[in-house]
Amino acid sequence: MSKQSNKVISKLTFHKLDWLEKVTLALAIWFLIYPKPYTILFTILLIIPILGLVLNGLNGKPSIASLVEITKKDDGDNKYDVADFIDMAAIAIFIRVLIDYEFEDFYSLIIPGTIGFVLMVIVLLLTHKMIVDNGKSRFWIYSSLFFNIFLYSYSATYGINCSYDFSEPKVFDAEIIDKHISKGRRHTTYYIRVTPWGHHHDAEDISVASSQYHSYAIGETVKIDLKQGLLNIPWYYVE
Repeated sequence: MSKQSNKVISKLTFHKLDWLEKVTLALAIWFLIYPKPYTILFTILLIIPILGLVLNGLNGKPSIASLVEITKKDDGDNKYDVADFIDMAAIAIFIRVLIDYEFEDFYSLIIPGTIGFVLMVIVLLLTHKMIVDNGKSRFWIYSSLFFNIFLYSYSATYGINCSYDFSEPKVFDAEIIDKHISKGRRHTTYYIRVTPWGHHHDAEDISVASSQYHSYAIGETVKIDLKQGLLNIPWYYVE
């Protein structure tokens, strides 16, 4: 890419929402490390990407490229960084959903998640202009932005389904037959392995909080709550 093109892209990839990015980053770290009050933090992070798109769009309906910062890496290639009020909110919600909720039926998420994704794309297109520059950066700007919107949409949909679900659970008993810990680079996950329950015909691992993990003993019976989900996406957890 020429220096002139870099200058053009630099002008395109500029927005005035640094304050919102800082707020999002702080709340995302809070939500990941100490998710309390859970519903309030989730709700704020849920709203922030939509709020950011609307606020950025008030500045004369700028280009979609204004949401992606392009910088040079050490090897000379371009680095595409989506605005933090989108990607940090998406990542935080995605990680917490994986940690906090067990999927009963992954396929039931497809339709609600797709609807959420389409609605987010509509908000994006109503508040921003399409990129008219034909440079190669256009593909990567679109790819990085739409990937983060996709991640946010599906994660947020499942989070809404579980966080705002006040339905009465069906309760099943299962016996703990094993326990193990999975340590990643940034996160440790605690699992108990339980006997078949409900229509789960095989023994399976269920992630639990560290306090639960250490309080449980192999051979102990636990209660598993199966809930319908606000959006009719079933999910479950160990009491």
